Amino acid sequence: MHHTPGPEGEPGTAGFGGLATCGSVWACPVCSAKISARRSKDLEQLINWNADRGGTVALLTLTMRHHRGHSLRELRRALSAAWRHLTQSRGWKRWKTDLDMDYVRGVEGTHTDLNGWHLHIHALLIFPTDVSAEIPALTCEVYTRWAAGLAKKGMSATAEHGIDVRVGNGAVEKMGKYISKLAFETAGGRWKRGKRGSRTPFQILADAIDTGNERDVALWQEWEQGSHGMQQLVWSNGLKQRCGVTEVKDEEIAEEDGGGELAGVLPARSWKKIYPVAEDLIIATRHGGVPAARAWLDARGLAFEFEADTTERAVQLDPGDAPFAWLKAALAAEDPEQRRERRRSYYRPATAL
Repeated sequence: MHHTPGPEGEPGTAGFGGLATCGSVWACPVCSAKISARRSKDLEQLINWNADRGGTVALLTLTMRHHRGHSLRELRRALSAAWRHLTQSRGWKRWKTDLDMDYVRGVEGTHTDLNGWHLHIHALLIFPTDVSAEIPALTCEVYTRWAAGLAKKGMSATAEHGIDVRVGNGAVEKMGKYISKLAFETAGGRWKRGKRGSRTPFQILADAIDTGNERDVALWQEWEQGSHGMQQLVWSNGLKQRCGVTEVKDEEIAEEDGGGELAGVLPARSWKKIYPVAEDLIIATRHGGVPAARAWLDARGLAFEFEADTTERAVQLDPGDAPFAWLKAALAAEDPEQRRERRRSYYRPATAL
């Protein structure tokens, strides 16, 4: 287990290493947080590289009309077909050649009870020069091809809501928020409900875990299956190499340890007792650091090893000491029955998911 202190007065970060990972950016909160954080840094490097050469960026957002009767798989097929129709069109290829245009494309999904699943594309368009004067014509061309591609799959988009293009700092800010949000919602933000009843997939998962609601479980199953094989970000050919971004697979990122100070090494027999309530240990470590993590383990009689040697110990520490004030207060305020119910809820959805 590792810990990195946060800014003055703020919680740090904590995580586990040495565990088997799935590398799924769509269906695993743990892997998704690590992968999205890395991809965010890749985008930052791209944007800085483009700025250094005097280039500009535009954020293209594409969506389609949908209703509750559309399945996630149906929407994904339409989205993929329309994007393929757009990027293989003569118009797109002409713009790409004339303006020396590159792109990074991402997909985002949300769900509302009223309108069902909602998928849309964010594409960061990269230009080596100022192309502001060309954007209106490019927007018109892209919408025409996008709508035609959707029509082939029985879907549609309006000019008012089906396309949005932002140039310059607004594009950088919005794309940065998009990719950062993927990491944020798996590191605390996922528990906060979206606007107007809109929920991200990980918010749906959190609700399913908290309540065991069968509808949320079914929605999560649909997302887990429907998002399989979908890439989080797709870069145009050669762009990563030109801007100096190293090619690293999602699975490789997920396997990396989080770094930071080593809080302790947990033997397998301790981990079996910890993983149902691992979130509690993470919270204690984020707020109280390594001392709080060790106190949490010691209070439960769980073995762990120090960084200095390999002797298993359970240190007897006084929870009244200053470093453990936060932990002591949290334990004192805890409702035992509510805590037991929350722990049981971790298991209930697991077999269905």
